Amino acid sequence: MNVTGLEKTWDLSKTEINRNYYQRVFKNLNRDNVEGIRLPIDLNYFLNQANNQEKRKFKKLIKNIVSYQKQNTPLVLAYFNHNLTHENYKAEANLIAKNWIILLQILEKEQALSKNLFLEIANEPTIYPHQWRESAKIIIEQIRSCYPNLHLIVGSSNYNSIYELSRLEPLPYENIIYTFHFYEPFIFTHQGTEWTGPQNSTTGIPFPFPDSTKRNMPDLAPQAKGTPGEINYRDYQHTGTLEAINHKISSVANWRDTYGVETWCTEYGVTQNADSESRRKYLQKVSKTLKAYNIPGFIWEYEGNFGVYK
Repeated sequence: MNVTGLEKTWDLSKTEINRNYYQRVFKNLNRDNVEGIRLPIDLNYFLNQANNQEKRKFKKLIKNIVSYQKQNTPLVLAYFNHNLTHENYKAEANLIAKNWIILLQILEKEQALSKNLFLEIANEPTIYPHQWRESAKIIIEQIRSCYPNLHLIVGSSNYNSIYELSRLEPLPYENIIYTFHFYEPFIFTHQGTEWTGPQNSTTGIPFPFPDSTKRNMPDLAPQAKGTPGEINYRDYQHTGTLEAINHKISSVANWRDTYGVETWCTEYGVTQNADSESRRKYLQKVSKTLKAYNIPGFIWEYEGNFGVYK
């Protein structure tokens, strides 16, 4: 389960630096025996850009959060809002590594380093694959020089794409977990989300794709005409099926088995703009398929636009 909030530094009114909030959330998730928790964090903001009061609150909070996690249950800390670009990726990779080491030193000083702790080194990189590979090596080698036994999680370029992952040759390091994010088909999972643009403006799309005797597809939204959303709408009869979900996740499992590595899905979910029945069916299908292929999965998100807890 993704517990969001600490990545939302673009709107500080929505950023939770509240120990009581996280204590309540972790208590609920531990009670429900959630298999793992992922915490998106704007680490550079809280270590370098926040005011002194915010920095102090964050350091106390992150120590407490680690203590809230149930023993033998993974806690993933994920580095959000990095600034990896085609021009600066080496410098930014060094900054990411530096920030991780500072955080680990904070936790070590407070005796809060845990064997249950996993670091997802950079969320959804969008630079070229060869640039990301070079960046990942910089980050991993610097972290490992100080903390050689930590579990590190690495995704592929193009927003942790399953397609880029299938083309990735594993990195030359031990104890690396490879991650992907799963929001397929995007026209369903992101329907009506303003930040993804007019291509996803069609709402009322059900899951799975209906047969002719059941629910009908909505009309294509006028704003989506002439965008990739029009093509995605046309193809939904193929992409919005249970079989399509299985096929795509199986491709990740095949890649994992080919290279003998471990793979997690650290994000999957669907917006609350979809109807509740379709959301339930989609989340159940993805969860069931991940388990069938022995891939741990983390729903996006506990509370928020994609939230699953009331």
